[in-house]
This record gives sequence, structure tokens and C-alpha cells, in this order.
Amino acid sequence: MRKLLQPMGLLFCIGTMMSCSKSGQVVPVENVPVNPISDYTITPDPTDGFTFKFSSLAKNHTSLEWRFGDDTLKTDLNPTHTYLDTGDPTKKYTYTVDLKTVSSTGNVSHKYVDITIKPDSIVQMSAVKTGTANQLQFGVTVKAPVASVLWTFIDQGLFGAAGPTTTSALAAPLKTYAVNSVNTVKVKITSTKGSVATISRTVTPGGIAQDITVNRTSFTTNHENLSNLNENSPKMVDGNTTSTKFLMGTTTPFTYPFIATFGFASPIVVKMYAVGNCGDLPKRDPKSWTFEGSNNGINWTILDTQLMTQTFYDQQTALGATTDAQRYWKLFYFSIANPQPFSQYRWKVASNWGDAKMQVSEFQLYK
Repeated sequence: MRKLLQPMGLLFCIGTMMSCSKSGQVVPVENVPVNPISDYTITPDPTDGFTFKFSSLAKNHTSLEWRFGDDTLKTDLNPTHTYLDTGDPTKKYTYTVDLKTVSSTGNVSHKYVDITIKPDSIVQMSAVKTGTANQLQFGVTVKAPVASVLWTFIDQGLFGAAGPTTTSALAAPLKTYAVNSVNTVKVKITSTKGSVATISRTVTPGGIAQDITVNRTSFTTNHENLSNLNENSPKMVDGNTTSTKFLMGTTTPFTYPFIATFGFASPIVVKMYAVGNCGDLPKRDPKSWTFEGSNNGINWTILDTQLMTQTFYDQQTALGATTDAQRYWKLFYFSIANPQPFSQYRWKVASNWGDAKMQVSEFQLYK
């Protein structure tokens, strides 16, 4: 009996010791996470379109990191950052800014904001007629302190032939163009901080030509070609200047005036328009017309009046054209002397050169 009680006593002592050990154990307390808050404001520099001021509104952080989307890292509380270019056009000239904050417990927060720096927001190009035939005075306005300006002129010669490419470092160069040519002008500016922006424009002897025909909300004509859908009125505004046309007077008697009307969502200033001839029969060219604007569709203001003394074909011949390729499928540009904002425009043709039909390859509006 005594031998049986000895093991039981031993177990009792071991149990008592374990109980005592547990009662004296220190239980670790979990750290309470501190969650940081990433927040900030962005203030563009009013004198430099490449530069921005970033002001932190972050909370509960022990460190922060700014990444500006151009492989640049800063750890200042309120940094100022200057971008060296306007960014990738395939990414819509957008940089993504990331503010990363870290708390005392290692918790992390991010805030992302996109910044867009389009070249057109930095550089503005001007091209003003000087009074000398087909000559333009170029100029540039830049939203940044400028270190240098470089112009590149990619010219078109007579009748669509390739012309020379030239450069100029002048702030306001002069250029004389071939009649009815469509040229390309690029200007590259470099700021005093090393930032670079480049813009490109289409230029005719009448000035910078930004085609806004595609921005129209409506297009109507008072005559239609019902016999051939391949030569109906939509071909007049399809952007194809070399192979499609609108032919009028095919199945129904064609009487003047012919009127093509363009509508826009809001008033817009048209500074120039273009009329394209076709690939045959010059007597079908329009001869006399007015170009008009309105804001109510009732009261129309005459912006330009033309009375041709030669067909488009003969005009090209007078310039020295010797082949049909040089005479046909060309755009002829007409500047508006006193452009004004209108929500509707119309081309009102009064006559052609005597053919029973009239045709036009394209009609374009420019601002």
C-alpha cells in the first residue's frame, strides 16, 4: 500500500509544480498596428508647365517616399519636381505620382495621382500672313523659361512634290510656301531647367490648318446623288482627297444654289476652308460661291466670297503644271479675313463653269 501511494504523491507534486509555473508565466502583448494615411495636394507652377509643388497631408507615418512616374525618387516632406519632357504620347502624356508612407509598425499606404503634361499646354505656335504672297511669320509662346528654340520646316513643293527640310533657331522665322501646298512645321523648345517639348502643325500658305471637319455634329446638303452611292454627299467629307467625289445633277435637275451645311455643338471659329477638285471635266468645278456662318440657322453672315476667273485645272496649269497628276485631285485653300465664332457654317455655290453637273472631291474646315 505504501508503494502505491508513493507514485501518486509524485504525480501530485509534479502537477502542483506545473500549476505554479503557469501562474507565474508572462504572456506577450500583441503590437497594435499603426495605419498610415497617404495624402497630398499638387500645385502647378504658374510660370513653368513642367514644374509642380507637392504638399504632404500624410498622417501616422515615420517615413515617406515620392515617386513621380519618371524614375525619380524623393523623400522630402514637400518636394518640388520638374519633369524633363511631356511624357510618352502613347500613355497620353501622363505621369503617375505615388506617395508611399510607412508607419512605426511597418504598415504601408499609397496614394496615386495622374499628372498630364501635353505639349500643347506648354507650347503655342502662331503663323501670321505678312502681306507678301504665301509668306508667313512664325512665332512661339512657351509656358516655361526658354533656353533654346529649334524649328523644323518640312515643305511640300508645287503640285504635291516633296520640298526641302530646313531648320531655324530663330524665335520668329519667316517662310514662303508653294501655292496650295500642305506643309509640316515642328518646333522644339528646351527650358532653362532642361525640359523639352515638341509640337507639330500642318501649315498652308494661309496659316496653321487644324482640320475640324470631323468635329461636326451634323452635315446636310440640299441636293443628293440618288443614283450612285459611291458618289453621294458623304464622299464630300470622307477625308479622301485623291479618289472619291460628290457628283451632283445625275438623276434630277440640278439648280443652284447648292448648299452644304455643317453644324457644331458650340460656336467655333473657322479661319480657313478648302475645296477639292476631282479627276476629270474641269467645267464641273464650282465657280462662284459664298461661305457663311450662323448661330441660329436663320440669320447668316457672309465670311468669304469667291468668283473664280479660272477653273482649278487651269489655275494649276498657270502655275506650271504639265500633267494631269499635277492638275487634278488638289485642295484649294481660302482664308477668312474676319473669322468669328459660329455654331453653323454653310458653303453656298451659285454656279459652275457651264456643265450640267457639278462635282467636288472634298470640303474641309480649319480653325
